[in-house]
Amino acid sequence: MFGLKKKSKIVELASPINGKMMSLGEVPDKVFASEMMGPGVAFISEDGNICSPCDGELMTVFPTKHAIGIKAENGAEILIHFGIDTVQLEGSCFHQKIEAGKKVKKGDLIMEADIEAIRKQGYKIDTPMIITNADEFHITIHKGDAVTVNTDPVISLEKK
Repeated sequence: MFGLKKKSKIVELASPINGKMMSLGEVPDKVFASEMMGPGVAFISEDGNICSPCDGELMTVFPTKHAIGIKAENGAEILIHFGIDTVQLEGSCFHQKIEAGKKVKKGDLIMEADIEAIRKQGYKIDTPMIITNADEFHITIHKGDAVTVNTDPVISLEKK
C-alpha cells in the first residue's frame, strides 16, 4: 500500500484572470446572473489575459474566441465567457494562444483579449466562469475581491 496515493476528488479552481472577482448575480446578463447555465463566479480583467484555472484539457474554443471550455482532471466542465455579448465581435479582439484539444496546466495563458478595443466598441468585459456540470459536484465558492492568476483559489469542486 505504500507508494500508492489516493487521487484527491477535490479540485481548486484558481482565478483565470488578474483583476477583480464578483458574484454571478452582479453580471449584467440574465442568463449568467440567474445561474441558468450553472453556478460560478465572474471577474473584471485588468490586463485581458485569460488563463487556465486548473490542470485539464482545453476542450472548446468558440469560433468567435469569446468563450472557452475546459475539462478539469476530475471531470468538471468549466465555461469561461469573456465579456457580455462579445460573440458579436466575431473574434476580432481575441488572440488565441493554445489550440482546443491540448492539455493545459493551471495558469497557462489560453487567450488574450484587447479590453480597450472591446470597451471602445461598447461591450462590457464582465467574465463569468461557470461550472456547466455542477450537479456532479459539491461546489464551494470562495469570497474574494482582487484576484491573481494561478494564486487565488476561487472555487473548490468535490466530486459527489
